[in-house]
Amino acid sequence: MYPLKVVSLGPGNPDYMLPAATKAIAWADVILCGKRHLESIAVGNREVILIGSGQRPLAEIMAWVKSAYKTRRIAMVVSGDCGFYSLLSYARRFVPPEAIEAVPGVSSLQYFFAKLGMPWQDAQLMSLHGRQQDLIARLSLTGTVGVLTDGEHNAAYIAALLKAHGYDDKWIYVGEELSYPEERITKLSVEDALTFQEDGLSVVIVADE
Repeated sequence: MYPLKVVSLGPGNPDYMLPAATKAIAWADVILCGKRHLESIAVGNREVILIGSGQRPLAEIMAWVKSAYKTRRIAMVVSGDCGFYSLLSYARRFVPPEAIEAVPGVSSLQYFFAKLGMPWQDAQLMSLHGRQQDLIARLSLTGTVGVLTDGEHNAAYIAALLKAHGYDDKWIYVGEELSYPEERITKLSVEDALTFQEDGLSVVIVADE
């Protein structure tokens, strides 16, 4: 009987992928991953099931995993760290926690704080990607917050929120395509961020410097 391996890819660039993750992917005969993940991992001639491709609903994929993981070596590859707003919690709805082997990785926020040379032990970490969370309440705790964003809750949205609550003196750092060759990091005042447009999804850090 095999475990289901939920494998953290890290921010994307293979340089930031842990050896344990590489081994877990090499072990599998079925790989579940996003389309972009294929740029970072070697799949060879193994079966690949794409997550988020629109071809199969995730619930349907996980129902298959539930029936197959004991006899198939399945690795579910996820971005960042699997325990931080990723698919690990969803996988636990289908597969008993004791049957899951989670392989950690570098989250995009961890990577971004490091790129900025900024300590993050006191930062509040949160996600506005498809969910609502109180950014202002979290920011008031320590003065620094790292945010996973989506198309609606982007840098401009965060800037408007900061301005509305009197945090005009904060700086907004926007990370796009982090760790990839197209990586772009932008430092913005709250005022400038009001009209900033990302090319896609981004990671945002709000801080004093």
